[in-house]
Amino acid sequence: MTMTMTAKKKKILFWSILAMAIILRCIRFGSVPDGVNQDEAMGAVDAWALSKYGTDRYGTFMPVHFEAWKYGQMSVLLSYCMVPFIKVFGFNTITVRLPMLVASCGAVALVYLITENMFDEKTAFIAMALTAVNPWQFMQSRWSLDCNLFPHVFLLAFYLLLLGLEKRRYLYLSMLFFGLTFYCYGIAAYSVTAFLFVLFIWCLWKKQLKFREGLLCAVIFTLVALPEVIVLAINALHYGKSIEMPFFTMQFFPDSIRSADILFLNFSFAQLGRNAWALFSRVFLQLPDIFFNSIPAFGPLYHVSTPFVLIGIIVFTIRLFKEKQIEKQTQMLALWGFLITGIWVGLITFEVNINRVNIIFYPVILLCAYGISLVVDKFGKLFPVIVAAYAVSSVLFFTTYFTEYAEESRYYYNRDFLDAVAEADSMEEYDSLYITGNLGWQFNQLATEILTQYACRIDARYYQSEDYAQRYHYIYPEKSGAELAEFVGDGLMVLHEDELQYLQFPYEVIDTVGSYSLVTAKF
Repeated sequence: MTMTMTAKKKKILFWSILAMAIILRCIRFGSVPDGVNQDEAMGAVDAWALSKYGTDRYGTFMPVHFEAWKYGQMSVLLSYCMVPFIKVFGFNTITVRLPMLVASCGAVALVYLITENMFDEKTAFIAMALTAVNPWQFMQSRWSLDCNLFPHVFLLAFYLLLLGLEKRRYLYLSMLFFGLTFYCYGIAAYSVTAFLFVLFIWCLWKKQLKFREGLLCAVIFTLVALPEVIVLAINALHYGKSIEMPFFTMQFFPDSIRSADILFLNFSFAQLGRNAWALFSRVFLQLPDIFFNSIPAFGPLYHVSTPFVLIGIIVFTIRLFKEKQIEKQTQMLALWGFLITGIWVGLITFEVNINRVNIIFYPVILLCAYGISLVVDKFGKLFPVIVAAYAVSSVLFFTTYFTEYAEESRYYYNRDFLDAVAEADSMEEYDSLYITGNLGWQFNQLATEILTQYACRIDARYYQSEDYAQRYHYIYPEKSGAELAEFVGDGLMVLHEDELQYLQFPYEVIDTVGSYSLVTAKF
């Protein structure tokens, strides 16, 4: 098919931006961040168990929701997405992180398609370029946290929804992916459901959707989401037992404390105010968040984005209420609802950080691009200045990420601990390992246990056996230094360098790995 030069240039620009996004996300992929986060390790170990036995590490068959930390559970979809990569390429950090890389790169293209559908081609290219170099989108693409899959699946569902307003087969397909968001993050239950309910009421009112079509959408969505809804219900109602089905298990978690995160289950105006401030400060003021989510100097969107985001939101909202064409107004309402869904999540969820309110960032990026497009239309001479501002911000961000952040990631992604415990485990002459809960930046015995399972490649069935409990012990030297000698015997201890002072018996340091020491008692 012969294309005009203009069309060829557009195609070249599209693939150039997408290629840039992919290349940036692949640079030193698997080694920066250097190490593994404990939540990432939890999802990975469960994915490995699923790939081998069809169970999580506890032995639960095809869980709808992971038991994970017992007191705090974990969504399953990201781990299920890891399984094919683990099956083909083995269990390692790269295969564990590949699903997020693929989803994030695909989302860059989706942003273009959605923005072109909603606005115009110029705004679409601006939005795509913003997404390609966006700090939030880049950082979450390089490690595997279960809830970070949520905005990508929602974005795909949203795109199919826009297509489905004209071609119904896409609408029904979108319901499948909206249902799958329930397996990305628990907040989908009170965010995605609200989004769809309001939008479908509007569509029925404006005759954009027939009742039977809306009913079929509701049926598809409900069938896909239902197992997760049942899990939420049996835990909210303290049902007391799990429900085993032929193809999956809907589990009861007696130790769960997750409901405390939801405002309407523990309502107070004071907490609502704190939630609102957390949302406003993290998203719009771009104040510092935890290490895993952002670099303070750049924020999740670049600080230069703030005025464009505000312009985009204000003008878009005005246009929404002035729009006379029903089809266009419905599209605009959908995007506005996307943004409001993120705000709703921030208000209802306990003092959100960036990963908890990740659903808001795609509509914010789209509206930022719209704001830039409006400014450029009004003040054309500012376009080179805006491009230069983002170019400088991007160069500084990526330089910082691959230098200072990469080095610091060794600390927060537990590189020294992982290497130390792996070396200790390789010393088979020691029957027992006594492993500290000290990660340097936090003391968490549950975290060191799951990181040990990841670093030592501990098989799920071995973990469920008595042999595991006889070999791996998790200790608190600061509180039990005097008693350690009584049960350590000829075992090997993995201790943080700060903890040697608590040993009240003769000992020998066999080796030092970063900030950790491999220690044996001398009697």
